[in-house]
Amino acid sequence: MTGTGPAAGAPLVADRRVRHVTFTGSVPTGISVMTAAARNVATVVLELGGKSPLVVLADADLDAAAEGAIGAIFENAGQICSAGSRLIVERGAHQGLVARVEEKARALRMGHGLTRPTLGPLNSEAHLGRVAGKIDAAKARGLTSLIGGNVASDPSTGEGWFFEATIFDDVAAADPLVTDEIFGPVLTVQVAEDAEHALELANGTDYALVAGVYTRDFGTAHRLAREIDAGQVFVNEYFAGGIEVPFGGNRLSGFGREKGFAAMRNYLRTKSVAARIG
Repeated sequence: MTGTGPAAGAPLVADRRVRHVTFTGSVPTGISVMTAAARNVATVVLELGGKSPLVVLADADLDAAAEGAIGAIFENAGQICSAGSRLIVERGAHQGLVARVEEKARALRMGHGLTRPTLGPLNSEAHLGRVAGKIDAAKARGLTSLIGGNVASDPSTGEGWFFEATIFDDVAAADPLVTDEIFGPVLTVQVAEDAEHALELANGTDYALVAGVYTRDFGTAHRLAREIDAGQVFVNEYFAGGIEVPFGGNRLSGFGREKGFAAMRNYLRTKSVAARIG
C-alpha cells in the first residue's frame, strides 16, 4: 500500500485494529508514530536515524579502511540510516588515512543511475536543500571542507539533485556536523588520541545505530565492539551481515530489531494456559 505519510501512514498507525507498528524513518516522525500507537496501546519497533562512527586505529590496514570509509558514507549518496558518517581515526593514522579517503572521494563520478555512477543524486529537491543548508551553516561557523561542499548536477545534462562528495576534517565533537544526521554524502572526520578516546568520541552523539572498527588487534576490536553503544558493529569491514543478522539501534536510533529471528519475535505474543487435569 503506497501513499504519503499524512494520507496513508498516519491513518494506519492510528487505527485501533493495528496492534503492532514497525517504522523506519526520521526521529521526529518516529516520535509521532509512537505517540499515535500509544493511544491504542499498540506495540512499536522504531528504526530511526544514525550518526554512525567508523573507528580506525593506528595499526589498521589503511587501504582497507579507506575503501570501507568510502562505501560507508558515499553509497547511495549517504542516504542510508546506517551510513558511516563519522570517521574517527587515531592521530597516528590520521594524515595517511584522510589522504587515501580524499583521493578516492575525488575519483567518484556523479551521474544518472543508468550510467552506473559511483555517486548518485539525492532523492528530492527539498532534501538537497536540507543537505545544502546544513553545509552552508557549517561554512558560516567557519568550517572549511577538505573537498566538496557544494550543490552539483549531472555532468552530462546539467540537471538533477546532486551534492558533491564532501569531507570535513578534524571537526570538534560538539559541532552539528558531528552531532546531527545530514543524510547525504558528507563525511565528518574526528581525531582520537588513542582507543579510549576513540570510544568516547564514538559514543558522543545521541544516536546509536551501527559502528565500524578497523584494527589488526582483535582483542581491542572485540572490546570496542562491546563498549560502543550500537545495535550492530562491523569489524574490518562495513555494511556486513545480511537478512539473518538482527538490525536496529538504541537511544535516538530507536528500539527493537529488524531482520533475523529477533524481528520475527516482534510479531509474536506469549500466551500462558493453565488447566486443572482430572
